[in-house]
Amino acid sequence: MMTKEDFQNLWNLNYPNTVPISHLFKHDYSDRWFRIHSLPASKRYAENENEWEILLSRQNEIITDLLGLETPIVTVTGEYNWGDNRQIHVTDEEEIFKSFSFVRLDKIQLNKIDAEQYDEPNIYSPAFAQTIWKPNYHDKLLREIANDNTRAFFVSFDKNIIVAPYDGGVDFILKDNQTRDNYKEKYKQWLSEREDGL
Repeated sequence: MMTKEDFQNLWNLNYPNTVPISHLFKHDYSDRWFRIHSLPASKRYAENENEWEILLSRQNEIITDLLGLETPIVTVTGEYNWGDNRQIHVTDEEEIFKSFSFVRLDKIQLNKIDAEQYDEPNIYSPAFAQTIWKPNYHDKLLREIANDNTRAFFVSFDKNIIVAPYDGGVDFILKDNQTRDNYKEKYKQWLSEREDGL
């Protein structure tokens, strides 16, 4: 069973330049980052079952390719608290997280990360749960993320990979830029046409 201290040590060892908040990864590890879009023509949201099938098929295919089958991973989520002290955590409230056994991490003071964007009372409260990756096992969670109903990302410390789905696609942080370039080439049909890769 991974403890809070185990997670923090592994995180600091593998990702010392960032904190476990997924929208920061593409900036903090831009040399190892790439993004795929979940739907053709960079469409953001699935509107019917056919589009959901494409979205989940793409996400499961590339994540399985990167992580492998039955791979131990850690699911990380959290919530923002804007100045109030919430007693209930998102992992206890949201149905999608009920099957996981979450461990709370230390709260992150957002103004220490970005003083321009955040005021002092703004806190992010992350939590993690150990699980495995196998195709379609996390489809309910992937759907909730794709609908922008929740946020979470997966990390394999063994493989040094972060998988961060969002409403529109998936961000990846791979172990080095060569590995990143190989996968970008392999999945070039799913990349953004924008120069910045977003």
